[in-house]
Amino acid sequence: MSILVTGARGHVGRAVLDALIAAGQDVRAASRDATTLDVPDGVAKVSADLEDPSTLDAALDGVSAVFLYARPSGIEGFVKAAEAAGVRHVVLLSSGVTLEPQSAQSRLATLHRTVEQALIAAPFGETLLHPGAFAVNVLGWRKDIAAGVVRTAYPDSRVGAIHEQDMGDVAAKILADGSHVGEALPLSGPSAISFREQAEVLADVLGRPLRVEEEPPERAAERMAAALGWPPGVPQEVLRAWERTTREPSVVTDVVREVTGHAPRTFRQWAEDHRADFS
Repeated sequence: MSILVTGARGHVGRAVLDALIAAGQDVRAASRDATTLDVPDGVAKVSADLEDPSTLDAALDGVSAVFLYARPSGIEGFVKAAEAAGVRHVVLLSSGVTLEPQSAQSRLATLHRTVEQALIAAPFGETLLHPGAFAVNVLGWRKDIAAGVVRTAYPDSRVGAIHEQDMGDVAAKILADGSHVGEALPLSGPSAISFREQAEVLADVLGRPLRVEEEPPERAAERMAAALGWPPGVPQEVLRAWERTTREPSVVTDVVREVTGHAPRTFRQWAEDHRADFS
């Protein structure tokens, strides 16, 4: 039986795929258009679009476990197809936003919770991953960094930035051994680090000076919406969370170590791993 990794072109999906391959698992990479996937020789590629149920039966044939991104549109069709295929376990990349104090009023949390609830109600097992801030989001600074400046709202917001490979390692371990079924796991990096400190680490790793410039939240929201294509209101939700963590740093957990046996990677490790992305 194979393990299907959806969203294999994404940073986390590819990290899951690489970790499963390294562990010697029979793995299948999926994307909306499999022809766009660049995977190692011998790894099967399939097209799978949650919004097009006709693509799911073939993608799930012979699959025992699935790594899934949280996409509300089409989740009902996925559950039906997975049940019919005999899938036993789904590991969902959800979001730590569902754990925030104001999550009941959060559009972003509602979108993730819709997928969570569909999987919880499904006849197969599920594991929900709740990462906080992704270190890889710093790639959004590349143009600014090329100009020697990091522009961000709330530069002293302290977040538990997590390396995508740590998320990949956690998901791969759970998919491979079928553990943590029915659990929701909050994931973070090893410590809460501010955006200002992240810029300092990047300056050191890249060997170039970087100035931190605080921008108004309204401008930051506009830039986030343009760069990430988030629905209206979501950038403002994220910015409110950032403002709160200037006063109350994000919660840091040791779940990465508990699941994988290794310590979570530091932000410096992430910066060194992605040095070439800023050249």
